[in-house]
Amino acid sequence: MTSTPDVPLAIFPLTIPSQPSIPPTLSYEPHRSAHTPLVIDNGSTSLRFGFATSTTPQVAPNIVSKYKERKAGKQLLLFGEAVDAEGGARSQAKTPWEGDVLLNFDALVSPD
Repeated sequence: MTSTPDVPLAIFPLTIPSQPSIPPTLSYEPHRSAHTPLVIDNGSTSLRFGFATSTTPQVAPNIVSKYKERKAGKQLLLFGEAVDAEGGARSQAKTPWEGDVLLNFDALVSPD
């Protein structure tokens, strides 16, 4: 067996992706007594939502997950970046649209 001189190994740093952060939600209190409508635009790639009186909508990826929480035993409907916040919900995530065709209508319907 021939021996080779010790060659230093190349070290490459790996970037660690950060967990998605869920922005703080806007307070509903100013809209409660005013009965302000909630507007939802269910686009093919992004979901835009917000109160009708807001100047700019919130934007999130159009992905939906029906997820049953273990501790409380409640069914949750998560959408947008909230799907990435729950580990078990990621495996059940669906996009309702395939291009401009609605394929997963169940992803748009709220659980009872």
